Amino acid sequence: MILYIAEKASVGRALADVLPGERHREENCIRCGSDVVAWASGHLLELCEPEDYDTKYKAWKLEDLPILPDSWKLREIERTKKLLHSIRSLLKNASEVVHAGDADREGQLLIDEILEYCGWKGPTKRLRLNDVNPEAIRKALKNMKDNADYAGEYRAGQARSYADWLAGINLTRYCSVSVADAGYDGVFSVGRVQTPTLGLVVRRDREIENFVPKPFFVLSATLKLPTGAREVTGRWQPNEDASGLDEEKRLVDQAVCEALEQKLEGVTGTITRADKKIRKETPPLPYNLAKLQAEASKRYDITDTLKHLQKLYEQGYVTYPRTDCRYIPEGHHTQAQDVLDSVSAACPTVVGFQESLDVTRRSGAWDDTKITEHHAIIPTTKIPLEGALNEIERKIYELVCVRYALQFMPECEVRETIIEFAAEGEKFKAMGREVLAPGWKKVEQGEEKADEAETPEASLPSVIVGEDGQVTPSVEEKKTTPPKRFTYEGLLEAMNSIHRFVRDSEIRKQLRELDGIGTPATQENIIKLLFERQFLEKKKKQIFSTTMGRALIDLLSESAAALVEPDLTALWEQKMSQIDRGELQLESFIQEVARMIGEMVQKPLVVPEIEGLKRRARCLVEGCSGYLRRIKGKNGLFLACPVCKATFSQGVDGNPLPKKTSSGEPVIEADCPLGCGRKARQFNGPYGKFWKCFCSPEITFKDVDGHPVVREDRPKAPCPVRGCKGKAEKLQGKNGPFWKCLTCRNFFDDVDGKPVIRKKER
Repeated sequence: MILYIAEKASVGRALADVLPGERHREENCIRCGSDVVAWASGHLLELCEPEDYDTKYKAWKLEDLPILPDSWKLREIERTKKLLHSIRSLLKNASEVVHAGDADREGQLLIDEILEYCGWKGPTKRLRLNDVNPEAIRKALKNMKDNADYAGEYRAGQARSYADWLAGINLTRYCSVSVADAGYDGVFSVGRVQTPTLGLVVRRDREIENFVPKPFFVLSATLKLPTGAREVTGRWQPNEDASGLDEEKRLVDQAVCEALEQKLEGVTGTITRADKKIRKETPPLPYNLAKLQAEASKRYDITDTLKHLQKLYEQGYVTYPRTDCRYIPEGHHTQAQDVLDSVSAACPTVVGFQESLDVTRRSGAWDDTKITEHHAIIPTTKIPLEGALNEIERKIYELVCVRYALQFMPECEVRETIIEFAAEGEKFKAMGREVLAPGWKKVEQGEEKADEAETPEASLPSVIVGEDGQVTPSVEEKKTTPPKRFTYEGLLEAMNSIHRFVRDSEIRKQLRELDGIGTPATQENIIKLLFERQFLEKKKKQIFSTTMGRALIDLLSESAAALVEPDLTALWEQKMSQIDRGELQLESFIQEVARMIGEMVQKPLVVPEIEGLKRRARCLVEGCSGYLRRIKGKNGLFLACPVCKATFSQGVDGNPLPKKTSSGEPVIEADCPLGCGRKARQFNGPYGKFWKCFCSPEITFKDVDGHPVVREDRPKAPCPVRGCKGKAEKLQGKNGPFWKCLTCRNFFDDVDGKPVIRKKER
């Protein structure tokens, strides 16, 4: 029996549809003749939590950090146990396994870890699907390889998983406990991708808040030619040695500007360049996931695009969604007419420009050399039935269809004109743009839509190099503007072009090659998590960092700055690629990560006053600097101090109630002199004040100037009570020495230095 294991049920069903043999559907698999197709549901296993290694880690304590497992353990995910047990049972009768996980690093990890967990040692082949249409599956089945060829990809997936665990578990506890000890509530979670993403928003917000607008001047000149009522207005092009400019080459010195204006007034200028050319603009490439997420957010404010796109894929209406590629295999062009027929039938927008579509056209999107693990997201030949899609699914499906259809529309033809002229040693440049044939641009498509309002001139007059005319200068005063706040689509774009925010040129180069931080499949969830943790908030379409979010970035900037910047992701991704290629051992990489995390958490984290966050109540014990935490006990909630270990009842306002004795006097506590970490309490006895601690109820301490002191060793002797095997202790009272048994609690007279049972008074 060959056992096929897909990553999702939808892929499993599509695979079963093309396998030979009579099909019988069972609860968690489909039998195809003598073979079986089973499936997972995403990850069926997860890395164990720290308390699964040792129960002491259930309580978050700084002294336990760093937590570094000797060997990595996986545990079953409760909601998918049935699927895992079904696969384990089927493996017992399998002669061969076909690994049909998604064709990427995470897909390789997901199925391989199941096989390893279940102890599978038999032959395994790898089926990598980029498309779930029947023809694509049949082609992939003919090109399967040995799964061992992808062992490097599996180890790279493990490296990502282990490294993220080490960083997330240790640094989240490190920050959260430190902040809690400083009196603030909340989980301050840390992650390799989520933290630098949060850092982007925090830095942008502060740039805006601290921004001081500065004036600058735009110097232009109009050249009036003597014949034909022709005029050309160009913008000043400063020379290399020009003065009065800022670092962005803006003219900021008003005196320099006025001098140039006076110098140019009424002088003669000469045309030095006159170029005209016709440029053809090709349609925008089809979507990958990142581009589709950004477009759906921008046009429709959709922030969970992947969830809806996944449903479209599982129903067979679009190709694989988790792709970072925007090109289509050249072989798919033969199916273009069938796809367009289906799209025209299902998408009203395409019907509006159907007459302009020409299936013989081949845009630059069809390029085998640009195909990576997956190709672009495009529609399939399957037509959604009436009412099959909800409103959001329909909008996303339409975006995919229209972008695909654009590949068969005419190019946009634009005439571009560049004219340059000089006067008194100063250069000016004018640019014109005129759309001759809109082609695909007559279809409104958001991302690459032509915005004619932003072009300098629709057209420029015809001129000849060497022509002279009179110059009239003009100045427009402007002010610098702050950067724009992040929107959802803007933050996604920033994550996918993170290299733009890195100063180090080498790291910037690495990140450009990696296409950013996170993957298109995880970025939505990372942003969602930042909102759930209350690190980010949304006002209309703009994203703001919260007080908690800023506090976390500030704390990490002092102790774990590497986590705030995207540089670490670049370094780790480079290492994972080396592991995939066999150039680096997984164990070496994890040891390096563990050492780095260990160094971070060994530094004390100083938590300053966090403006905008409310601190918990201070401990009432005199001299203690701790902040009380709310604890759930057997008898309800109470407050406890993590520093001195004192406990308090809480009032109706949640604040601690001062402790009082039965007589109404305040309770007096101090550190136990035995060093147990608890508080000893002061009592009033018949012989004066004394102290006791819960660590040793049978022991009392002397009161010396209001502090508990361990008593000097007292004489002890066997208890004289028959049957009691305890020891009596010699004490000093007002009327002389006496004895007390520490076990039966009886008192005895002292006779010649020994305990004697007291005679009853007659």
